[in-house]
Amino acid sequence: MGAYPGYARMPSHSPHRFDDDGEEVEQNLGEFSAVFERGCGHIDASTCLEDLLSACRRDGIDVRFDQRALAFELSPDRSKCSGVVMEGGDVMHAGVAVVNAAGPWFKALNDTAFLELTTSAKPIRIQVAHKWIPDEYCGLPFVADGWGPSGIYFMPRAKNNQLVIGSIDAQRFESEVVDPDTFNSALDPDFKQEYLYRLFHRLPQLPTSGEVVGFSSLYTVNQEDVHPMIGESKVSGLFVCNGFSGHGFKLAPAVGAMLAHQITGRRTGEWETDVPHEFMGPYRQPLTVQTHSVFA
Repeated sequence: MGAYPGYARMPSHSPHRFDDDGEEVEQNLGEFSAVFERGCGHIDASTCLEDLLSACRRDGIDVRFDQRALAFELSPDRSKCSGVVMEGGDVMHAGVAVVNAAGPWFKALNDTAFLELTTSAKPIRIQVAHKWIPDEYCGLPFVADGWGPSGIYFMPRAKNNQLVIGSIDAQRFESEVVDPDTFNSALDPDFKQEYLYRLFHRLPQLPTSGEVVGFSSLYTVNQEDVHPMIGESKVSGLFVCNGFSGHGFKLAPAVGAMLAHQITGRRTGEWETDVPHEFMGPYRQPLTVQTHSVFA
């Protein structure tokens, strides 16, 4: 995009480098490259999950909120898992299998079954900002700009005229390991300021008025290769499904199919994945990746 003249007077508002006189410094950022995916769109995650909850309840599945899972129920020799011990002492017995998809509490639960996997998943604090946008910006595509010093992504939520803003700067804003029970869920002021600068550099005509709000939540990031670990553990009947590093929602259909096939031994023939089970297995060798970002 063309340079916005205001950045020559206010160099701190641009992610590019400037000298003491406010002149932009040439940088060797390598060859520019880009990918545009036609046909990709957005989905309202909250509405989708509400539909999933309704479907679960329709089929008689016991869905519980605000209840802590403390440990796995194991056989005396720790070789088999038969359920989950809930806070208060109640045990939820498994019909076929137990799946640890507990997000940032994944490792804490695994520890109760003495599991040692070949990759590790840690809870990483991730910040997201929201800014009001006019109607003409609601048709923007999802943009992830990692060229040069930008490190920003943004995508519109047309239903409420909001632009969601986040970071793809793995070193700065994707490395804070936190306790999932006590982390700061607010938006840091420096994150808000820095990423607004980067946003206005990419969308220089975007109105600057309007409050910027946001929150922090958690990704469970695979520290070795940022890919999930999926499959049965060495404890019979206990499957793991975690370490999605921010991609869990969009991968869910394929992951659900893969996990269901492993547990039941059956395929649906539709919406099935052909990824070999061992490729995402919990005891695989870490995959070779060029970058340890959520956009790897």
